[in-house]
Amino acid sequence: MTTKAIRLIGVLLLPLLVTACGFHLKGLGANNRPLPFASLFLDGKGNIAGPLSTALARTPNLVMTKDAKSAEVIMTIVAENSSKDIQTINSGGKINEYLLIYRVTARVTLKGEPQGPDMTTTVRRSLTYSDNAVLGKDQEEALLWTDMYNDAADQLVRRLSYLKRPEKLPPAGPQTIVPANAVTQP
Repeated sequence: MTTKAIRLIGVLLLPLLVTACGFHLKGLGANNRPLPFASLFLDGKGNIAGPLSTALARTPNLVMTKDAKSAEVIMTIVAENSSKDIQTINSGGKINEYLLIYRVTARVTLKGEPQGPDMTTTVRRSLTYSDNAVLGKDQEEALLWTDMYNDAADQLVRRLSYLKRPEKLPPAGPQTIVPANAVTQP
């Protein structure tokens, strides 16, 4: 075999080997766990609403309802907070790097009952800064914020898959309970 043929075979086998180990690009992999409910109503506005709707729409077998009464589960965005803090300063006293922080809190209720504590997701990104490229850094910051909203939405959907369904309550009314070691008399 020639070296060209060996290289061609190597190039053709590389994608096969990479996908065989479970590798996938960020955002293209589906959540492996199914959600423990079939319908959901998303109650909330803000920066997370669009990315969260998109992330939930990618979930198989989930119906997004338009009203809360027809949904099995209601997800309410309780709080959303973003901040931009100075992370590092150079020796000249100018800003070198910012820390972008995005925090979102959501509450999940099933038939009016909260399902565990509120879910809080925090996403952080570092943004290098330069006075020489202000416009470029503004665009980079906008892209980072969008990526952070998408990441927070994916984390919330992942957490939804780990919710426990409440066990069914026993039927109401009088019941007879016979112990396992009871002797019945004729």
